Amino acid sequence: MKTINHKLKLLLYVMLIGLACSCKKEQGSPKPEPTPFSAVVEGGLTTVPAAGAKLNIVISAGTDGWWITSPQPDWLSITRMYGSGDFKLPVTIKANTSGQARTVSINVNPTFNLPPVVFKINQDK
Repeated sequence: MKTINHKLKLLLYVMLIGLACSCKKEQGSPKPEPTPFSAVVEGGLTTVPAAGAKLNIVISAGTDGWWITSPQPDWLSITRMYGSGDFKLPVTIKANTSGQARTVSINVNPTFNLPPVVFKINQDK
């Protein structure tokens, strides 16, 4: 009887070792990768006349998100401060009646800790 128990134990050990060796480590979900990101001012316009202007920032983000950081002076209007994917962002700069030239920086921030695209918009006096 001892030989049967001993053989049974040996068989169980071999089966356990075989089972342990045959198990593969499962891979988790793949890590998301950023899609190519760009943002440009349509027409390349970065200086606007004193009379004011409307311009578009063309954002190409694929399926990724983006958000805008910028001071919000009363003479600047940005229609949307965040979003995802490709988008044409309208920006309105009101007439400059201050008698002095003015400047504002608009940052378009992509996800995945990529560096922002910064636009410096100048307005004549």
